[in-house]
Amino acid sequence: MKCPACNRQRGIQEVKPGAWVYQCPRCQAIFGKHLYMGDSYQYVLPYWAKEEVPAEKLRYYDFTCLASGNKIVRRHGWYDPETKLIHQTG
Repeated sequence: MKCPACNRQRGIQEVKPGAWVYQCPRCQAIFGKHLYMGDSYQYVLPYWAKEEVPAEKLRYYDFTCLASGNKIVRRHGWYDPETKLIHQTG
């Protein structure tokens, strides 16, 4: 397993045991597969931030989720870990 943001392979740790969500020790990105869409909202909310924050405070996220209708959806972009709000997607 490697970080989708910086490609680091060593030291990747599970955020919450059994949650299939991991965090990179280098860039602090969070990522995971096999999540339900609703479960991904506890890490990154489905709302856009209204105020800007310095770029150095933003972190990358990348989730592959199962959405309604058995659709596989990818959620990825940049978010503020303090507010859990999205600042940029893609």
